[in-house]
Amino acid sequence: MMALTRFNSAADQMTQVFLHGAGLDAGSWGQVPGLALNLPGHGGRARAASATAELFAAALDREVPDGAVLVGYSLGGMVAMAFATAYADRLRALVLVDTPIRAPLRVISWYTPFVAPVVTRFPGVRTIGKVVGKRIESTAGQTRFRRHIEAANPGGLADALCVAAGFDGAAVLPQLTLPMLVLCGKRSLLTGPRYRQMVSGACPQAQVVILDTGHHIPFDNAPAMHAEITRFLKGLD
Repeated sequence: MMALTRFNSAADQMTQVFLHGAGLDAGSWGQVPGLALNLPGHGGRARAASATAELFAAALDREVPDGAVLVGYSLGGMVAMAFATAYADRLRALVLVDTPIRAPLRVISWYTPFVAPVVTRFPGVRTIGKVVGKRIESTAGQTRFRRHIEAANPGGLADALCVAAGFDGAAVLPQLTLPMLVLCGKRSLLTGPRYRQMVSGACPQAQVVILDTGHHIPFDNAPAMHAEITRFLKGLD
């Protein structure tokens, strides 16, 4: 299966490239105005040699066109941040969709490499999808989320969890100087007031917008997400 999924693109000169969350795939975005890429270990794409945001980003190098706007949701946002630090001159702007900058508890980082390969097989991706999906506020969004995550490669999901647990966005943020839009869910447990203050302090050029959703913005209110991205892009020089 190809690692790239192409959708109907907008007339915009800036290509939007969408990176999905852990355990999902390019198609989980639905219709998007640009391109959606599968991360390593997802959507039939080969796993990375090591589970790091940097290697995930490097795997996408040839598929992200110059001048693109990189849009990353959750884990995809972490990979987008890593891509932006390595290939800043390749991007026009960066959009983070409810993207945490570090694991909520440091102990999670320590134990995830040992626990993730186990829990993704037992209880497995189907049970994980049901548990995580309950945080989605839209019934239709829950159905779409579960359909995609239940098709996940357990090894790929384990890699994704390790990437998320080991990522230190606090160290990356000061390196990001390109235009940024940061979308946060009002009821998200991962991008609260402290997170927003940290982002604004490290990246004064970032526009922080709060949407009336939880963490799963693409599944709960995709129209509002795309409207904010369009507004942001129109404001770029």
